[in-house]
Amino acid sequence: MGFLNALAQSFGRFEDKVLPPGYALRKVTWIINIDPKNIEHSSVIKKGRGEWMVVPETPSDRRSSKISSSLIVDKVSYVTGRPKNEKSLQQSINEHNAYLHLLKQCFQETREEQLELIHDYFCKCTPYIPEAKPGDICALQIGSEPWPTDSKKIQKFWFDYLSNRLGETVCQCVLCGEERQTARILPYQVKVSGKLCPVFSVNTKERTAFGSFGKEQLGNSPVCFECAGKVDRTLKFLIQLDENRSIGRHAVILSRDDSKGKQPLRNQIAIFWTKKPVEVKSDKEEQVLLEDLVKKPFESFEELQEREAPVAAAQCRKLLQAPFSGGRDALALPDNRFYLAVLSPNKSRLVVREWLEMDIRPVKDNLKKYINAVQIIHPEGLGVWWPPVGGILEALRSYTSVMQKSTEGPRIAALGPDIIRKLIRCMYQGTPPPDALLVRALRCFRVPDPSTEDSGLGREQYKRQLLRRMSMASAMKLILTHGNEEESKAMEQLVTDYDKSSSYKKGAAYNCGRLLAVLEAIQRRASSSSRGVNTTLVDRFYGAASTAPATVFANLLSMATKAHLPKLRRDGKELFKVRSKEELLNIGDLLAEICRIIDDAGGFPPPLDPKEQAVFALGFYHQRADLKPTKKK
Repeated sequence: MGFLNALAQSFGRFEDKVLPPGYALRKVTWIINIDPKNIEHSSVIKKGRGEWMVVPETPSDRRSSKISSSLIVDKVSYVTGRPKNEKSLQQSINEHNAYLHLLKQCFQETREEQLELIHDYFCKCTPYIPEAKPGDICALQIGSEPWPTDSKKIQKFWFDYLSNRLGETVCQCVLCGEERQTARILPYQVKVSGKLCPVFSVNTKERTAFGSFGKEQLGNSPVCFECAGKVDRTLKFLIQLDENRSIGRHAVILSRDDSKGKQPLRNQIAIFWTKKPVEVKSDKEEQVLLEDLVKKPFESFEELQEREAPVAAAQCRKLLQAPFSGGRDALALPDNRFYLAVLSPNKSRLVVREWLEMDIRPVKDNLKKYINAVQIIHPEGLGVWWPPVGGILEALRSYTSVMQKSTEGPRIAALGPDIIRKLIRCMYQGTPPPDALLVRALRCFRVPDPSTEDSGLGREQYKRQLLRRMSMASAMKLILTHGNEEESKAMEQLVTDYDKSSSYKKGAAYNCGRLLAVLEAIQRRASSSSRGVNTTLVDRFYGAASTAPATVFANLLSMATKAHLPKLRRDGKELFKVRSKEELLNIGDLLAEICRIIDDAGGFPPPLDPKEQAVFALGFYHQRADLKPTKKK
């Protein structure tokens, strides 16, 4: 009940943004406009294909044959008594009488003037809409006055009416803890990933979800109608997504099912919110809600810039350094909490796959720890930032990448949904990241991407490959450095202010990776072809070099010193421009420096374990990015 209780308690925060309990958005096609001065000369207005309006919602109780009328706004068959055919004449008469009875009952309890005029209208006139279909929605309005359904008195009547109609015995509600009339029927459903499913999972005669010790429906967990309505309204608001996107203010699509709805539990959506609003103050004195900050790791940044990192990444890092400014009370109150749920749809219930409830203050610290561990230099040196979670998971489900997914290389099974949930706990609770990321990243990183020169896709495909490489490197860095701030900073790029304290950068595995990147650069520049090398030594030897360096590097160094370096000296191509230094660097000197560090660390190491292979990969990745030439304006 923790999830439902949190939704009910958070209703007050979103109350002004959601519909009142018992109301829904429906398309109204016909409006009977009643002239208050002359009721008999009222007019009928058609709203084309329908206009969305907030109207009373008739609860769905399809198991009963009882006629269920709505208040003021209902189907044409209820409002006018018009039958679908001659056989349903008596049915329409009964529906119309139920509609009038409910209208009269509301007037007697509220004494609203608008309801009195509507009641007089039905006493003096027989409404008839020739072109209307019995299933069209029809509303009534008094002249140019506000809609009757907007009246607070009428809304309260409708809420009390539904509570009594759907209620059962009086007992203690499991959500609010008060003695109230508990609900007999819970007609609430929510649409998750395009699938409509019940908000509350209860036992019915048609669907027995689980044993209830002889009790039916809500016998073991009674909920009052008010709490049920609060849960429904809060959840529907939180789960809203932006148009044509996979993200909203409080929700993010984590994974989608591509099998045409055959596996609904593969669809996962995360929602996150705080009981009371908490803000973070940006450097521009802007107030940013905590929810906007915590979803940053899931957001796809704007299109990759050619010369710099995405602006959103830098803004997020600044916000993580900024203090909370949501008001002293918002943080000091012990009942203000941070909530996160991962939901999946099912035919019989809404499945809660993950539920986190925690204090607010650690959330930002844990998120900062995650960002520090996952951010890394772009492969072309376009600043330090990080790929979104979706980008990481997508990069770890294929060996190669092109722009057209239909021609993408061999696919491997996607990481399981438990990996996503472990990543979420890592972000917000500070738990260690899943080791499965490391194994999969190593598996994909050692397979080279295909050449883009002859593919016809050019730069766009090349950028896609770069982002995949960055995602793989980020996953490995996350496993290696999470929880160690100095190592997180040191492993962002080749040269940092934290290198002296980094045990990884002093080790042989990291520098063996650097050495392979330097040998590749030497081979490429020594090539006589204007188009470069078709198959580099990295394409041929990366797998062996990253697992057993001692078996490969002797031959690679011999090839470089005997064939490639003499040719570079002869052609005057020894000087390289690297990003970490302003002046040109002699590639032979860099090669000798790296070999000296490896000797000091004990020489070329024996076969490397998975974490050492990841350190090797990051050394290779950093050195490659540092050797990339700076783009000209």
